[in-house]
Order: sequence, then structure tokens, then C-alpha cells
Amino acid sequence: MKTVCEAEIRSRIESLARRLANEGVDLALIVQHVDRFYFSGTMQDGIFVLPVRETGSGFESGALFVKRTLSRARSESPLPRIFGLESLAGIGEFVRDSGFRNSVVGIEADVMPASLYLSVKKMLPGSELVDISPAIKELRAVKSPFEIGMIREAGRRLDRVFARTADRIKPGMTEYELYSLFTGGLAEEGAGPLVRARRFNMEVLPCYVLSGPSAAKHSLLDSPSSGGDGRTVAYPAGSGNRRLRKGEPILVDMVFSHEGYQVDCTRIFSIGKPDPLYLRAHTVSKQCHDLFCKAVSERREVAEIDRELRKTVADFGLQDVFMGPVSFIGHGIGLELDELPIIFKKYPGRLEDGMVVAFEPKFVFDGGTVGYETTYAVENGECVPLNGFETEIRVL
Repeated sequence: MKTVCEAEIRSRIESLARRLANEGVDLALIVQHVDRFYFSGTMQDGIFVLPVRETGSGFESGALFVKRTLSRARSESPLPRIFGLESLAGIGEFVRDSGFRNSVVGIEADVMPASLYLSVKKMLPGSELVDISPAIKELRAVKSPFEIGMIREAGRRLDRVFARTADRIKPGMTEYELYSLFTGGLAEEGAGPLVRARRFNMEVLPCYVLSGPSAAKHSLLDSPSSGGDGRTVAYPAGSGNRRLRKGEPILVDMVFSHEGYQVDCTRIFSIGKPDPLYLRAHTVSKQCHDLFCKAVSERREVAEIDRELRKTVADFGLQDVFMGPVSFIGHGIGLELDELPIIFKKYPGRLEDGMVVAFEPKFVFDGGTVGYETTYAVENGECVPLNGFETEIRVL
């Protein structure tokens, strides 16, 4: 297991503190697991306290309070101050001793439970609590070379899973049997066991294998390709017992997590040649990828890119089956599946160097879904694919 180096953590803290200082925030409390890992280098349960105050060499590095497990946190994190946490009272005492009374305190309001919010208000009477989650999400949207290196390696490993498993697809096997082969491949390549997402109640499988009409059976997840029958009404998504049939598109959508960093990729297979309608739509997906990459290199606004993509789809008469029930065409990815930026008509700004986007123009027909998803890193103004497995429909 790799640990995150001190220079990487220090750079992240400095960037956040500088932004919070400009926004008039005096102190930040980071409680969400992934955010806390991002700024401390450990996933151990606790709260990261960041006084927004400059010293002679920059901003303070903050202090990490750990409920469990303290010894692991100290071995994993490069932070100089890591303390045990028995109750919130200890944090309140630290904050007051640090000179912060009646301050502006930043919290992750998009994910903090209401009960914890009320406890923090009680712990810091007279302080104003403000939402700093936009600042954190925008900061995390731009990856460092270290982070892109982790995602690139995830892409290499996922390519090997596709290459090793694709030819094992046979007619008559069930979706779930094929799902088991692909998830076994993920494990063989050392994939992390979880797909992390920020959105409330968002639960994601690492692999979706959906054949024919089951791919058009949508479920609870905000995605064009995560429906299916599933195995139970308690988790009504993913592969079911439907058998693979000739000529039907077989969608395989997988997330590979390497050292916590995720890559997202969808490829389409078919036992025998699929219907020309599917082939045509898949070709339009390829055109969307080309248009997207060209537009990013031209530094165009995301909202403009979204409009042009949808116009291209409409020119082919496919607008009614484009992206199924969702309104986005791509999403940021890194430590979480649903990061910024979002390729969406209302997203402000452009894609910058260091951003990583899973771009997925898909076409959801009653009889099957086609179109592919590739994760791109923006480097030197260009989209660099982090998935290398062939993008055409693989006919078996």
C-alpha cells in the first residue's frame, strides 16, 4: 500500500487554506472520509481541523483528531499533529485554545449529517457555520501528477481485465455468470473493493453487465447504464439471470480503483453481428468522443460543448434515445465517482489541465444500449485517454 507523501498533502492544505482565507473563513472542520483522506493521507475515522492562519512559512498544517484507529492514522499520515478523539469537546477546547472564538467555521454542508451539524453548533457557540464543500470539490477537480498517475495505472489494469475476459463471453451464459468473471478479473488485478461516491444514498457496483433489454431497465442510480434486473429488490440494479443472446448488445461498465483512485470505462460486446441500428448509434458515440476532445483542445465552455454534442446527436435522429434518463454526458472522477467537472448544459467554465473526466455518450434502446465510456485526463490542453481497450463493438 502506498502512502501519500508530505509534499502532496502540504500542497493540498495550502491550496484550500488560501482559498478559504479569500472567502473569509477562519477555521475548517473536515469530517467526510474522502475529503479527510485527501487532506491528511489517512482514512481513519475522525475530524481534520484546519485553522486558516498564515505562519512564517505558509498556512498552518492543521490537526487531525482520530476516533479510530489512532496508531494507523499516525503510521499513514504525514501530518505533524495527530491526536486521539474521545468527544467533540476535545475539538472545541483545541479551537478555543487556538484563539478561535465567534469565528466563521467552514463545514462540508453537502454531506455533514444534521445531528453532527447541530453538535458542532453547540460546541462552537457564537460561530457562524458556512458551506465550504464547493471550494473542496473545485480544488479536488484538478488533479496533481501523482493523482493522474494513480488513475492512469487503474486504466492500464482495467484494460487487462477487459482483454483477458472478453473472449470468455459465450452464448447461453447468464449476465451474472459473466459479471462473476469480470469481477474476478478486477480482483486478480488488485482492484479496490469499493466504488466511492459523494452523493447522498448513492451506492455503486464495481461492474455492471447488462444484455439486450435489461440495459434499458433503469433503476435508482443516476446513470445511463446501471439498471438491469439485479438479484434482489433490496438492490435492484446490476446483472440478473437473463441469458446472453446472439445479436444483442452486451454492455460492460466497470470502475477500477487503484490506491483509492478510480477509472470508469464502458465497452460493448455482441455474440454475432448486432443490428445495423446499434452499429450506427455506436459510430455516433465515437463522433461524440472526437467532438468532445476537439472542443476541449479549443478551450470551449462546457455548456457550449454540451449543446454541440446534443445537436450532433439530433442531426442523426437519435436524440430520443440519448443518455436514457440522465441529463449529463460525462462526469469527473478520482477518489470519488461523481466529482467535478460535469459535462452538462449548466456547468460553468472550461475543462482545465489536471481535470479527469469519464465521458460516456450512450444510446439506450428498448432492445439494448450502445455507446462507450472512456476516462480522459486533460494534459497540456488535450484529452488523453486513460483506457486503451478497443472502442468498437467487439463481435464474438
